[in-house]
Amino acid sequence: MERVSQSQIYMLFSLFLFTTTLGFFTNTLTRNAHFMSWLSLIIGAAVGLMITYLSYRLAIRRPTQFLGNYGKDILGWLHYPLMGTMIICFIVSASTVTRQLQDYIVVVYLPGTPEWAVSALFGICLAYSVRSGVGTIFRCSQGIFFLSIIGVLIVPFFVHHEIMSPMAIALVNHLDWKGVWNGAYLITALFAEMAYIPFLFPFFTSSNKTMKSLGLATATSVFIVLSNLIPIILVFGPHLASNLPYPQLELIRNIQAGSALESLDPLLFSVWLASLFIKASLFIYLAIISLTQTLSLKDHKPFSFSMTAMVVGCAIYMVRSKTELDELFGNGEFAFLLISELIPVVYLIVDWIRSSKLKQEKTS
Repeated sequence: MERVSQSQIYMLFSLFLFTTTLGFFTNTLTRNAHFMSWLSLIIGAAVGLMITYLSYRLAIRRPTQFLGNYGKDILGWLHYPLMGTMIICFIVSASTVTRQLQDYIVVVYLPGTPEWAVSALFGICLAYSVRSGVGTIFRCSQGIFFLSIIGVLIVPFFVHHEIMSPMAIALVNHLDWKGVWNGAYLITALFAEMAYIPFLFPFFTSSNKTMKSLGLATATSVFIVLSNLIPIILVFGPHLASNLPYPQLELIRNIQAGSALESLDPLLFSVWLASLFIKASLFIYLAIISLTQTLSLKDHKPFSFSMTAMVVGCAIYMVRSKTELDELFGNGEFAFLLISELIPVVYLIVDWIRSSKLKQEKTS
């Protein structure tokens, strides 16, 4: 069995969380929470970590078994429709990540290129990554972790002259609880994606330290997102930022002329490219391993190409434009994602109840 170290867990989930949040959902967050986006981020990350902790409590009860294998002992026949729901969620999540990457490349770098050609190239890479196994996916995150961190954290230092300082007071006194709630709901769905660890738990070394690694990954991601989110709001204002397709990219392009980092967006692109490949690969792997565990199959490799082909097909045909993709997120996808993230909590609650009943029967 392949093994994944705690440092690899920390690095992968740090990239997993901040790349898509900062790259593709900053505009949605500022549209909902405006100046209070920073508060929504902190609240949503904390709630997402709480959901992850409950999922961790489920996994630690059987640290050498996969949820797909022992779930039927907890919920009986209900295990199969719930697993089906989670597999669909993994496929949809992988498809949306692939579509986001496809739209970004076609719109910014390769206008006029057929979308199917871009997705097909992605699909080939994703299929071989998934076929290589979970160890390869986690090791890839180690290779780009420090470059990703440096590339993102360096940007605010070069736009400080563009920041409108008098606007900073609005970060405190423009409190809108409805907007904060809507933004926190979005961030919770994104950060609670760590709750899928019961499908991977037996791969982890020193599994009792997993929650510490995930907590550090959450803190790191929140810090990185805040370090760029606040400059985005203070440079563009929340209304303009909410209408920019890629606020982080525009922030980089706002670096003063003559700076050596004026054309930093290709570096950001390379960081996003690698990080999104890792995220999409992990979702596809989760879909495959959930299926193989539920069906008691031993090898995930035969499903690698077929599942990836399904993901690529969904990425191409699920929506016709980025606008429709944004509408999809606003009309049910976050709710579906959050429901699937809470499914391990259902297993935990039922397992607690059944365990307590067994203890009572033994004592009586």
